This record gives sequence, C-alpha cells and structure tokens, in this order.
Amino acid sequence: MTEIKTTTATVARVAQLTPRVVRITFRVPGFRGSGHADEWVGIFFGERGDHMRRRNYTVRAIRPAVDEVDMDVVLHEAGIAVDWARSATPGQQLDWWDEIGSSYDPPADTDWRLIVGDIAALPAIGRIVEELPAGARAIVVAEVYDEADRQEWQTAGDVEVRWLHGSGEGRAPSRLEEAVRTFPEPEGQGYLWMAGETRTVRATRRYIRHERGIARERYSLTGYWLTNADDWAARFEPIAAQMEAIWERGEAEGRDLEEIIDEYDTALDRAGL
Repeated sequence: MTEIKTTTATVARVAQLTPRVVRITFRVPGFRGSGHADEWVGIFFGERGDHMRRRNYTVRAIRPAVDEVDMDVVLHEAGIAVDWARSATPGQQLDWWDEIGSSYDPPADTDWRLIVGDIAALPAIGRIVEELPAGARAIVVAEVYDEADRQEWQTAGDVEVRWLHGSGEGRAPSRLEEAVRTFPEPEGQGYLWMAGETRTVRATRRYIRHERGIARERYSLTGYWLTNADDWAARFEPIAAQMEAIWERGEAEGRDLEEIIDEYDTALDRAGL
C-alpha cells in the first residue's frame, strides 16, 4: 500500500472576509508551495488518508518567514469543509496531503489573460491578479450572487475587473459561460483561465475546444464544485466504474488528455450528469 504523506497544519487565526467567505490562516512549518498562482492542496476533514473526506482548497497566500498559509473557504449551505470552517478555532489541526496541484500556466508570449470564475474561484483569482508582473494585461470576470461578497486586489498588472451579481452560486443560473462566449478579444495572443461550478465550466470548455478550436495551451478550465452535489454523487455511483475505466483506458493508450476529457464529458452527458 502506498504511504500517504501528509503535513500537519494548525489554525492560527480565523477572519470573516465577506458575508460568505471566511479566511483561515494556518501555521504550516516548512510549507513552500509550487509557485503557481492557483495552486491547491488536499485537506483531510477526517482520518488521514480518507480521500472520501478530502477536499481541495486554493492556497490564497504564503508567508514562509512565519510559516503561515491563508485559505479562503466559501460558506456554502452545507458540506464537511464548510461545517468545519464555521466552527474553526485557533489551535485546531488538520492533515494536508503532500501533493500540490495547479493549472494556471499562460504561455510566455501571452499578451492578455481572461480570468473567469465564481465565488469559489476568488482565492485563485485574487492571487493570480496580485502576482501579475508590472503591466501584464488581464480582464477578470467574477461572479458573486451578493454584491457584498466582492473583493478588492492590489496588483502591478494592467487589470480590469467586471463583476456579475445576482447569478450563480447555485442560487440562480450562472452567466459565466455567456461572458466567455461574448467576450470581445483584444489583439494579440490570449489565455483563458476559468474555474467554478463544474457543469458551467464543462459547457464553456465545449465551446472553447469544439466551437472555437482554441489551442490547448491557450486555456485552462477547472470545475471546483457541483450544484446539488449529493444528488449528483448518488446518480454517479452506478456508473463510477465505467467512468474510471475511461481514464484508465485513455491513459493506457497514451491518448491526449483533452481527448480523454471529451470522452469522459460525453459519458456524463449521456448519464444526465
């Protein structure tokens, strides 16, 4: 059995950032991250190694000199991470999986970036914006149902932020796919980064890849969460083995990742998921 390598993180502070977002500062000795602006780590909200009770969270900020890491948690209606975050207090400890993921990787020749996401993506969006080099151009489209959940970021980049209110978050249909479809692209080489509700991201990916034919290196889209996740999981369970087989077969055949995702998404569509 493969050993599960983890790091112990201790809550140092808890702060209410906006009505629906709480910032939890952890003390994590030796944590350095990957350097990618949208990096995330897996947190076990149960026994170490219990991946059924693991959730991935974006690393909002790292202060290596004091061994501190900030993470922002969206207070959805329910969920193991949300329930934990609502009552988190200094001194509590959690295990972090020693595996860091990320997807934001614009090519060196990128002239402009379109950064798109809902409230769950704000930690990554904030860090991407704050870490832009001087003069780097970015257009941010951020969706929060309640205007009070808007955030402000400091940056050396050339950034325009467009906020969408009264939509998304599972409380109303999202407008993010429409925002991508109707975006007037500037001159030069672009790069799209998007994260949010999985089905919204999936539909946007279909548009980007199949209707527009945009090159793979010019976009990164990640589903962060699902509306009615419990119902989705119950309907997914009967086809879980079939879906896993799609990945295993595609990887064994050495197929392109995007082709595997196409087959996977098509199978989800057929299942009504």
